Amino acid sequence: MSTYAIEGGEAGKQRLDVLAAVMEPYTAWLLDTVGVARGSRCIDVGCGGGHVSRELARRVGPDGRVIGIDLDPDVVALARADARREGLTNLGFEVGDAAALDAGDNDVAYCRFLLSHVPRPGEVLETITATVRPGGAVILEDTHFAASFCYPESAAYQRSVQLYREIVSRFGGNADIGPGLPEHLRLAGVKDIGLDVCQPAALSGPAKLMTVVTLERIAWSVIGERLATPDELDSLVTALRDYYEDPTTLMSIPRIIRAWGRTRPAGSK
Repeated sequence: MSTYAIEGGEAGKQRLDVLAAVMEPYTAWLLDTVGVARGSRCIDVGCGGGHVSRELARRVGPDGRVIGIDLDPDVVALARADARREGLTNLGFEVGDAAALDAGDNDVAYCRFLLSHVPRPGEVLETITATVRPGGAVILEDTHFAASFCYPESAAYQRSVQLYREIVSRFGGNADIGPGLPEHLRLAGVKDIGLDVCQPAALSGPAKLMTVVTLERIAWSVIGERLATPDELDSLVTALRDYYEDPTTLMSIPRIIRAWGRTRPAGSK
């Protein structure tokens, strides 16, 4: 069974477009803080629609290069098309498994919202870290889904959060992995670890819409695992849509933990 509980393909890419619109300023701050130099070699693992891959490609310039890797061939094809439209010749995409990467000499490895979906995140992170040269940067962003919130209280919102956390667990992941990212980095041999937390919330727009589209994209797996009936899901989506369209209500995305550090320089212990 796939380890990814969220629908992929074109529908999945549409959700990722919404998510990228929410996260763009926060991820830009993160890349500014860690530093991505012109001419750098970067790998974006679990790149999805390639939104951060394209941002990295713009930052490293024509003398750098970026590779985005994802399991979903349909999403990879859509990411390639976006990169071609933007004229980013220093950016390539590959279909591949984050748990089976070759060792490399990248200056930066970036990974957003992947480790929460894999059964053995520590092993996957060790593989990702091995793609980075000594002294290079490893940058992670992932969820603490239990910290999602809305106002005023909404039973439909809370049920959607419960279903997401449960379906990710059923597929072998942990939607609340975020606070553990620094420890995972430490165990992978990463040094000089930094930490930041962000949690976009809104009365309208993409940040508020994310809960609705995410529920729609996990419907197939929730029904398949018999966590909810089709009728219940239809009712939940309708209730969330009504809540989303009410300008007096507030919805957040999950709390996002961002952690980063440097691989050990050659010869260090």
